[in-house]
Parts: sequence; C-alpha cells; structure tokens
Amino acid sequence: MTIATPAVPITRREFLYYVWGASIALFMAEMGGAFIWFALPRFKEGEFGGIITLPISDLPTPDSGPKDLPDVRIWLVNIGDARVGDNRQPNDYTVKPGVRALYKICVHLGCLYKWVPTNDRFECPCHGSKYLASGSRIDGPATRNLDSFPIEFVDDAGNVVAQSGTIGAGNSEEGGAVEIPAEAVAIRIDTGQRVEGAPNTQPGGGI
Repeated sequence: MTIATPAVPITRREFLYYVWGASIALFMAEMGGAFIWFALPRFKEGEFGGIITLPISDLPTPDSGPKDLPDVRIWLVNIGDARVGDNRQPNDYTVKPGVRALYKICVHLGCLYKWVPTNDRFECPCHGSKYLASGSRIDGPATRNLDSFPIEFVDDAGNVVAQSGTIGAGNSEEGGAVEIPAEAVAIRIDTGQRVEGAPNTQPGGGI
C-alpha cells in the first residue's frame, strides 16, 4: 500500500513570486499587443480614414452640383467661375476655381448636412446652418466654414502634379481649391487629415 505524500503548502514568499511572474507576463503580453496595434495600419486604402483614389472622370463638372460620396463622408465640389462670383460668398473668404473635398459633417454639432439644389447650397436639417458649395458658412449657428480634406492630383505614372497641401502632413490651406491639371488621371483624398474650416460668423451678401 502506497502512502500518499502530503502536499507541502507554498510559502508566502513563493506565492508572491508567482503573482509577480504572472503580472510580468501579462504586462509583456499587453505591450506586445499594443505594439502590433500601432504597427499595423488602421485603415485600408479606399476606406474612410485612409487615402481615397478616384479617376478624374468621377469628378463633377465646374459649377455643377456637388458629388456625394457617402461611404467616405465627402462632398466633392468643382468650383467654377459662377461660384467664384457668387454674391453670397463672404468677402473675407474669397475662393478660387478648382476641386475641394468637403467633410460631410456640420461644424456646428456634427449633423449630416445635405445639398439643396433649389437653393444652390448646403443646409443642415438639425439647426439650420447653411453653406455655399465653396464650403463657406453663410447662415445659422455654425461659427466656421466647412471642414475639408487635403487633395492631390496624380498623372498616369503616379506623380503628384497638383495638391492643396502635403498629404499626410496634417495641414492644408483652408479654402484651397485645386484646378485639375491637364495631365491628371486621378485625384487622391486624405480622409485621415481633416482640415478645420476658418472661423466665420459673418453672412454673405445674400442668403
């Protein structure tokens, strides 16, 4: 008959060693997971938060209504001479012809504003802020122009031929529309670098 050897209880010191070892292992696992999370790209190309690439043929024509890109939260506008000369445009925020990528979120309280063709302007259904196709605020409780995203045009070799700001640098000239170069075949929009619209509390010449 075999006599069972009684289990030897662990000491307090051994217990603390085990707890300390488990804590270190957990900490290292968390650090490794955090490193992998930061190392991997969070957004894929073509998704909101990343780079959006569209062929030139997808852009609206000058002075036409803006193009809605709901999946990436963008209104694409192509400002022509008629919009440059719009008498509703605030004098302090003159615009130039070209393309802009406007963020679809109202700068007041984050509602989705919409394009109203009969009034030729963007209107927020929540609190009544109104904006021109240029992105300029002309009425309502909003206190700045619409936010936008940096854009660049590339040729068929992938070379940048025009841009509103350096993509990936986190900045761009507010209100900086970019005319489409003759050699451009695509537009690239950096939806990870939102550019805040300029402060604007003055309405334009006619609402």
